[in-house]
Amino acid sequence: MKHRIRELPESILIFFIVLCLLMFIIYPIFEVLTYPKAKDFVSILTNARYMRTALNSLLMLCLSTLTATFIGFIFAYTVTRTNVPGRKVFKFISILPLFSPPFMVSFSYIMMFGRNGLITKGLLGLDVNIFGWQGLWLAQTIAFFPVAFLVMEGVLQSISPMLEYAGRNLGASGPTLFRTVTLPLARPGVAGAALLVAIQVLADFGNPIMISGSFSVLATEAWMRVEGWADIAGAAVLSILLLAPSLIIFIVQRYWVGRKSYVTVTGKIAQMPIQKTGKVMKCILFTICALVSVLVLLVYFGLIVGAFVNGWGYDWTLTTRYLTEILTRSKELVRSLSYSAIAGFASSLFAMTAAFLVSRKKFAGRRFVDFTCMLPAALPGIFLGIGYSIGFTKPPVDLYGTAAIIILSMVFWNISTGYQTGIGAFQQISPSFSEAASNLGAGSLRIFREIEIPLIKGPFFSSFIMSFIRAITTLSVIVFLSTSKNSVATFSIMNLVSDGFYGKAAALTCVLLAVSFGTIGLAKLLFGKQVTFFKV
Repeated sequence: MKHRIRELPESILIFFIVLCLLMFIIYPIFEVLTYPKAKDFVSILTNARYMRTALNSLLMLCLSTLTATFIGFIFAYTVTRTNVPGRKVFKFISILPLFSPPFMVSFSYIMMFGRNGLITKGLLGLDVNIFGWQGLWLAQTIAFFPVAFLVMEGVLQSISPMLEYAGRNLGASGPTLFRTVTLPLARPGVAGAALLVAIQVLADFGNPIMISGSFSVLATEAWMRVEGWADIAGAAVLSILLLAPSLIIFIVQRYWVGRKSYVTVTGKIAQMPIQKTGKVMKCILFTICALVSVLVLLVYFGLIVGAFVNGWGYDWTLTTRYLTEILTRSKELVRSLSYSAIAGFASSLFAMTAAFLVSRKKFAGRRFVDFTCMLPAALPGIFLGIGYSIGFTKPPVDLYGTAAIIILSMVFWNISTGYQTGIGAFQQISPSFSEAASNLGAGSLRIFREIEIPLIKGPFFSSFIMSFIRAITTLSVIVFLSTSKNSVATFSIMNLVSDGFYGKAAALTCVLLAVSFGTIGLAKLLFGKQVTFFKV
């Protein structure tokens, strides 16, 4: 009897977790899937315009995934398997886009390489139209290659140099070693990286809405169905077309590639230095990494310049009026900071609690909680946004135009990051501590509060910071939920760029960047190595 009373809070907590997952993840998905009628599917699927849009999305999926994965592999190989100079600098530059708004790359490239671009028009005197599939391809490649880099860096680091030494002793040259040893062992990492990049490309809304022009993809076409024709049913159909391949790719990546093991050495591995890279290969790798790094740095350079010039493309007089206006009058910025702080904390707390229950407890619905907490990682932002727009803007839960609908969408779109971090943290903590406390009469919540929480402070703050940054830089998930009463900075930036106010948009983007990097710097200063930010 005492045991049942002691575990009652745990049962209530499990019920609350399951209820929230059903209401804020499963219910919006159900709403999107059931909202369109059969005639809506027929109308969309028999329309040549939307079939062409689907093919455009497939084309960008193939092109952007291929190039982003290739560049990510080049960076990972350079950093982990060579003695190319500047490797630490290349690594630092390669991860910068991970902490930036998703649309930032395309916006900056419009300013740098567009018809009034600083480089194309200002320096080279060229009339270049960057809008279209070529510009989108470039923007997505630069925006998403860091995801591939992080995955393949871990895989390549796990391959022992002893294998390459053995190959050289048998007479194999550098290219032969790469083709017969390194690449086959890295294959699961390449496949996993490509699938993760593919999910990002499919779900990308920020870059296409900025730079794709008349080259429409499913994400932008869904937005136009709502914005231009108020056709929520048509947008739901298009988002379903976007969800299907995203979900398939996610399942393949998580349950097939994620379980493959390419063990090369067992036992303790002797530490051996990486062999010297040939001069020709060193030159090729350095050149590729340097060129891509310049393209990444140009993104930030363009935004900073754009924030401090009076009129982009025609008046290069320096000014601080845009930045002053943003810092003193922008309600959207204040909302972004407050909404994201609340959402980041709530998302991390919810995700860590769910991870604790799944890792430490056996209960009915455990697999459901595990799968549903990871499910948002496979959901395109616009799909979840449409689900919230349909499900929570009508009785009995009408949140239209409120802060709550924005915050809730941010919370549950980001729980996958915190949940994965939490699962990893609890796997590293021996259950014997909890078992000993339980034998002494402590309940589950007391064990969680007094034993587990102190041991997961680092992962919790890592989860909070990443959730905060993702929330403050998100666009796709809130674009269908924003009104004049609850709009945030990213939605405002999209409208400013659309209206041609590049200076103010650049200033607001720079402020978001400063907040993101400032948050990371402060976390590192306060917690040091206890916080990590790269969980892919």
